[in-house]
Amino acid sequence: MFLLFLTIEDDSDRELLTSLYEQYHPLLKYKVYEITHDYMVVEDLIQEAFLKLIPKISLLRSLACYKMVAYLVYTVRNASIDYVRKRNRRAKRAYSGLTDDFADQVPDLLAATEENYIKQERFEELAQALYQLSEKDRTLLFLKYNMEMDDRGIAKRLEIPVQHIRQYVARARSRVLRLLRGDGHEKE
Repeated sequence: MFLLFLTIEDDSDRELLTSLYEQYHPLLKYKVYEITHDYMVVEDLIQEAFLKLIPKISLLRSLACYKMVAYLVYTVRNASIDYVRKRNRRAKRAYSGLTDDFADQVPDLLAATEENYIKQERFEELAQALYQLSEKDRTLLFLKYNMEMDDRGIAKRLEIPVQHIRQYVARARSRVLRLLRGDGHEKE
């Protein structure tokens, strides 16, 4: 993804998109999967959305923080919906002419609605808990679980001794769990 940002000539524009990517990647990843239900295309669709955002950097700069996040989510959502439509059109063409009844293979969306609602609720609770953490804790958790970096990579990136990374991640994780249980609301 970061190679994509190298095509942006202005350093401040590149920094803005990189920052938005790093900060909101988990949310965007969740949104894409929620729509497509296909882990194989999640990163591709996020990249496609950021490609669409490059010409709109001036618009992004003019938006308030919460509106910028909404704009990011809507861009990713629309890219995901377009992908699903194309996938369905391809599937319809591929199966036309077959006599099998595919109605039995279509998932029951009403049964999954409650489950999706519960997942959405849990995701929102987690997002709120993460925003209550310090920037350091959020960054540690992001690098460890979303970017899937090893302890050495995190240590190098954050300039922290490698032997402390596991403890810092464990503490950040326990803070999130405490916030999710409602035991604490303070930012450290």
